[in-house]
Amino acid sequence: MLNDYLSEIFEPTILLAFFCSAVGIAAASRFGSINLPLSAAVVVGAVLAQISVNLMNDYHDYASGLDKETPKTKFSGGSRLVASGAIRHRDVFYMSVSAAAIAGIIGLYLSFAVTPALLVLIAVGAIAIFLYTKYITRFPLLPEPFVMLAFVLVGVGSYVVAHGSFTGISTALLAVVPAGMLGGIALLANEVPDAEIDKKFGRRHAVIMFNSNRKTSAYYVALESITYAIVIYGVVQSALSPFFLAVLVTLPVVGYVGVGILRYRDPQSYEKYMAANVTAIFIYQALLVLAYSI
Repeated sequence: MLNDYLSEIFEPTILLAFFCSAVGIAAASRFGSINLPLSAAVVVGAVLAQISVNLMNDYHDYASGLDKETPKTKFSGGSRLVASGAIRHRDVFYMSVSAAAIAGIIGLYLSFAVTPALLVLIAVGAIAIFLYTKYITRFPLLPEPFVMLAFVLVGVGSYVVAHGSFTGISTALLAVVPAGMLGGIALLANEVPDAEIDKKFGRRHAVIMFNSNRKTSAYYVALESITYAIVIYGVVQSALSPFFLAVLVTLPVVGYVGVGILRYRDPQSYEKYMAANVTAIFIYQALLVLAYSI
């Protein structure tokens, strides 16, 4: 039973928050020494916020009945543990609120210790936790950009906490923005198998609004292309070192996943494309962190 709860809490997607935070801290390290205790605190806060978002999403999806109808894969379809009864959905709600409370306390402390401007980032985090699933998903084409923004702000907040100010943030954004965009891109690719049921329950994310594998695939490729373009621009402008071009090793996966979306037929055969996409995203983000350390 404990293993079920731990599996529910520590979903692989928490690595998105971890890496976005790590990219921000790594960017700050290029401008001098960083505050290690505060940096550790912001990473913990970011990961807890992501855990809270995941749990709240699972809670609402089960409570609404959506989770009972979506096809389950390793990367989409909601929580198998909640749907199967292995975990009580009320416990998922309490765990989400607890994680959010701790993340909020950490955020408030960092706001007083570094700058009150971080309160804006905390507010966006609270919106993501408590309003995303029930409300933001119902606005046409908003879910993916909102998730991108939230992850970008994780990187920005981590940079500011580690560095102690916003100085140099324009250069840091050349890595922080691509890292954050990848969070929304992961969501986009994982929404494909859920689109039919999501539409039934009033959601209006990009896959539903485009209502076309071709358009969704083109949108996915366009968003991915923007992330690479930003990094290349940073290198050309000498704002980023040539080592950042290492992220281009993940470029073939974009074509692979784009074709997978274009030819989508069923959740099971599509699962390998979601796996490739998530793996490539983690590699991309890790390479951004590594490039700052060279």
